[in-house]
Amino acid sequence: MHEVYLVDGFRSPIGKFGGALANLRASEIADPVVTELFARTGVAAAEVRQIVAGMVLQDMSESNPARIVGQRTGVPSTTPAFTLNMQCASGMAALIQGAQQIALGATGCVLALGMESMSNAPHTVYGARWGLRLGHTEFVDTLTECKTAGSNRWGASQDMIDVAEHHAAVDAVSRADMDEYAVLSHRRAAEAAEAGRFADEIVPITVPHKHDRVVVRADENPRPGISVEKLAAMAPIRPGGTITAGNASAHNDGVAAALLCDAATVARLGLEPIARVVVPGMAMAGCPPELMGYSCTRAADAALEGAELTLDGIDLIECSEGFAVQMVACERMAKWPSDRLNVDGGSIGLGHPVGMSALRIVIHLAKALRQRDLRHGLATAPAGSGLGAALVLERV
Repeated sequence: MHEVYLVDGFRSPIGKFGGALANLRASEIADPVVTELFARTGVAAAEVRQIVAGMVLQDMSESNPARIVGQRTGVPSTTPAFTLNMQCASGMAALIQGAQQIALGATGCVLALGMESMSNAPHTVYGARWGLRLGHTEFVDTLTECKTAGSNRWGASQDMIDVAEHHAAVDAVSRADMDEYAVLSHRRAAEAAEAGRFADEIVPITVPHKHDRVVVRADENPRPGISVEKLAAMAPIRPGGTITAGNASAHNDGVAAALLCDAATVARLGLEPIARVVVPGMAMAGCPPELMGYSCTRAADAALEGAELTLDGIDLIECSEGFAVQMVACERMAKWPSDRLNVDGGSIGLGHPVGMSALRIVIHLAKALRQRDLRHGLATAPAGSGLGAALVLERV
């Protein structure tokens, strides 16, 4: 197996739903992030031998966005590119696919992307192609459909809110537990931003706005003034339930990009990678869809086993936060120490562009290890329909 290095990674600010980035499609947000990645690493676009992107809410006007981004940022036309969908684990799955190609010696340089503009999720009119001769029809909201993760197609339709409520009942997680975790995610995200810990990963994005252009430099989602008392006053989404808009992740826009290289390319180009991807320490897992949160602990356990590490050997853990209930349940189940888990906030505080989040946590994990002079990190992400991905990084 060839060694795989994370040369560097960057991301856009995370925009609110209908917020500062809403005028841009996912591939348009990606262009400046990828351009900056090439500029800061000194790696020419011509060096990229494969592009893999994760994105959930695609439509054919932006078909295979991995290819679109490559063509617009100077990557050679001879470089293959593909886009995958593993729900909320998509960005990490893209990086894992690229890392495996390098590990096998099939290529020496891969651009991995995690992309989403939830603000631009289209509506669909089924049946319109063949004519709607009699009666009414409807606009189907693909964003709403996304939150069932395709489960209605195997006869077990469940919205992610209902899955989260099921977790709350099965795992005995109270509303107070969820609200306390959500406040912690927002507070840590706000503190990290104030301390400049995101400065080395965020690329400002210029957005056309009416007759002017607006430069977006910071995440829009974190609420520094949030409190348990404020969250406790919010009505649950389901009558009698525990999940609220305050203790669940939001709909957001954003892109992350990472450059992976083998040892020979690193040496030839004189690069200084920020981390090594521990090749046996990559895993994907599945679990019952109605308990989808468990997928991240299963994937994490498999990644640790592959890396021949235990939790005691992991300095920092990043887990994508779909719902606070999932995080509380998994933290208890896996015995993840709170002081090592999502130390700079997570998707509840920062926002959750579904195709981007799982790659964002890998990039931030690598930078957080360097900022704190630590060695090993574990990144893991659960995804709708009961899928998960995880990997281990080692600081270099």
